[in-house]
Amino acid sequence: MTNQIITQLNPDVPPTGSDLGIVNAARKSFGRRSDWEYTSLPKADIDFHPSDRVRSLKDKDKRLLEFLARGMTAQDFTTLRMFVESSVLGFQEGAPECQEDLIKTLWQWRNTPTHDTPFNHGFFSFEVKAPIFVARHLVKHEYLIMSEYSRRYITDDVEFYTPDVWRGKAEDVKQGSGGAATSQYFPASYCEQTGIEALQRYNKMLEQGICAEQARIILPQNLMTAWTWSGTLGAFANMCKLRLAKDTQYETRLVAQGVYEELKKQFPVAAPLLVEGAL
Repeated sequence: MTNQIITQLNPDVPPTGSDLGIVNAARKSFGRRSDWEYTSLPKADIDFHPSDRVRSLKDKDKRLLEFLARGMTAQDFTTLRMFVESSVLGFQEGAPECQEDLIKTLWQWRNTPTHDTPFNHGFFSFEVKAPIFVARHLVKHEYLIMSEYSRRYITDDVEFYTPDVWRGKAEDVKQGSGGAATSQYFPASYCEQTGIEALQRYNKMLEQGICAEQARIILPQNLMTAWTWSGTLGAFANMCKLRLAKDTQYETRLVAQGVYEELKKQFPVAAPLLVEGAL
């Protein structure tokens, strides 16, 4: 049994690209390019080495990334919101929750990049290990390539996920979860026992000559799987925007958070601009 969800960079495919690379991809249309701005670190002695300099984007390049990532200008968004609120039938008389849903949709539009092509020049590849139900959440995202373990071929290394804390049902939404459940012992012991029994029956079926692609159907949803996950900065940032939301299942958020931390290391300016505006 294991409860470890792992998200890490693929050691065989290092990430590529930089904030400056995104800037220069955007400036390509005008036949222009920019360079890093270097700042020397303060030193107590007179010795100097090029490695003592810190590189960063110029202010004009930061503003360019902000423009590319923000979707629409603040003025355009204000105009759109005023138009919707004044013209959508029944908005003023609608239920508060309906009004909130519409405003939320508007903000999603506001934070959708309209000049997103340059952000696809950065590339990442991850190795992820998580329960099957998390993989099924994440396989839905477009433009991300997933190569996953197949239980049609692999019959060993069977592991099951057990939560550290069992959560109770949320009171305000139909799906999702709330705080810690009152009972912790029963679900933990039941989950572990279910995994043990399923694995015993799975192995027995294999011993009896049942093919792996059918024997696997008795394994529960908390079966751990692993996959290689590759795509551009833009595609992964879009996934993070959606899967770091508070209403996303906790286990899925763990994977998204692991991805986002690596995006920020490689693209400290561009990644937060793409992701955090929607959180």
